[in-house]
Order: sequence, then C-alpha cells, then structure tokens
Amino acid sequence: MKILVTGGSGFIGTCITGHLLENGHSVKILDLKEPGIRHKRLEFVKKSILDKIADDIRGCDAVFHFAALLGVDNSDKKPLETMKINLEGSVNVFKSAIDAGVKSMIYSSSSEVYGEPRELPIKEDSVKGPVSTYGVSKLAAEIYAKAFNQEFNTNIRIVRFFNVYGPGQESNWVVPIFLNKALKNEPIKVFGNGAQTRCFTYVGDIADGVMKVLEKGKNCEAYNIGNSQPTTILELAQIIKELAKSKSEIVKVGFGKETRLKEREIEYRIPDISKMKSLGWQPKTMVREGIKKILESMKNN
Repeated sequence: MKILVTGGSGFIGTCITGHLLENGHSVKILDLKEPGIRHKRLEFVKKSILDKIADDIRGCDAVFHFAALLGVDNSDKKPLETMKINLEGSVNVFKSAIDAGVKSMIYSSSSEVYGEPRELPIKEDSVKGPVSTYGVSKLAAEIYAKAFNQEFNTNIRIVRFFNVYGPGQESNWVVPIFLNKALKNEPIKVFGNGAQTRCFTYVGDIADGVMKVLEKGKNCEAYNIGNSQPTTILELAQIIKELAKSKSEIVKVGFGKETRLKEREIEYRIPDISKMKSLGWQPKTMVREGIKKILESMKNN
C-alpha cells in the first residue's frame, strides 16, 4: 500500500513511518518539518494540513492523520490556533482525501477526550468530557470523522493514544522532563502527592497497534491503544531515578494557578484495551523496560 502520513516527521509519526516501511508499504509524509529518516519508498511533501492537499493524497491507498498542535499546556496557551490546526486541519484532511478518492483513513486522537473518567478502565464508548482545549479539539475532529463516515461512506478509524513516551520525544513531556532532571541530579518535581495514575505506552507499541488497526481493525471503529500497567507519577519518578542512577531528590510541589490547577488534574487514566487485544495486539514494553530503552538510546546518541 501507499500511505500518506500527515505529521510523519513528528515523534509518533516517525515511528509509524518506520513500521510502515518495514512492512513493505510506501509512505508519503506531509509535514512542515523534514523527516529524520531516508528511504527509497519514502516521499516528502512540505505542506501544512491547512493547505490544498488533495493532489498530494491522490494515488495513495490510505491516509494516516497524525499532524496536530500537541499538548495540554501548549494548547491552553494557543486555544484558537489549536482549534484551527486540530479541527479545521483535520476536516481539511478528511475532505481532501475524499476529493482524492481515498476513503480509508486512520485518525490519531487522544485519551484526553475522556477527561476525568466516569468508569475504570476506560472503554471506547465511555462518556467523553475533555477538560483541555487539546482534548476538545481532538473530540470535535472525532465527531466530524464519524459524520464523514455516515455521509460519504468513508472508513475513518480512530485511535486514542494513552500517554505515549519513548526515544526522541520532545523535552516538555513528563518522561523526558524527569529523565533530564535525574541525569543532572536535579530535583524531580511531582505535583500534589504524586498519586495521579497513568498507563505510559511505549511508542513502539503504539506503532504496532496502529499497524494492527490498519490490517485488522473494523470499519469506522475507535480503539484505545495504551499500556496495561498503571503507574503513578511518583512511581515513575522513582523508577527513572533508580535506572538513571541519579542522586536527585523527588520533591512534591503544589499545583499552580494556571494549567496545573488541581481541579483540572486527571486522577486516573487507565484504558480498557480489550478491543485491541481482539485484533491480536497487546503492549510488549512495560515502563521499566521502556525507560531503559530511552537511556540506551541517549547513550548511543
């Protein structure tokens, strides 16, 4: 297959692209940043998802839409830009694919769409209640995707990622923040009591999951792709300190007055991954092994 990947030069997009190429597919990346990998079956188009892109999609068999303005903190500082890129940009990708005659798409959403969960573990049909601009933008694009599926008979499948981490991730996410502090023997700050619970998912497992959805996923369905190992933020800090052989002190700090409001902090984010398991997928890399892989990558680079 020939697959167009929006945001293919980003952290997750790069890993997805690598998996696609390893599985014999051809890839066309549409991004504003040059990809970090080169391959004879890889083509690059420097464009925004807000541009006219139907001609760039034409001739492809599927579209993976991974381009977005990322992060809760970042989106809260740029709410209108977030909605423009993540919602208007997504609608443009969906429409452009239809115009190009491509109906098979995978849209990367986020566990942020659930907000504070009403049930644990979180199922794909659990109540949605995003508390961030980023989460709202992702959910709004999901609603458009479902509308396109009904109106235009497209097959847009939705993948919701849970706390992705891995080598090459930008420095403003929790795992690299903690790692950088640990390697410098500086204090590692944990908000509140550190009991906030997440299921950190290694980027390689994310890519494997997306491949399973491509190969075996049901038409127009949504899938949670996450780890099955709940980890508190305090435990994450302790694991990173231990594996980095760090002398850092783990310091509990109060919540801030802007983004890190206690009222907006999600206490538990644990996915039900039964649907992904039914496709033959489950996470392979638990947190300790994932942190080791990042440290090894940092050492080699």
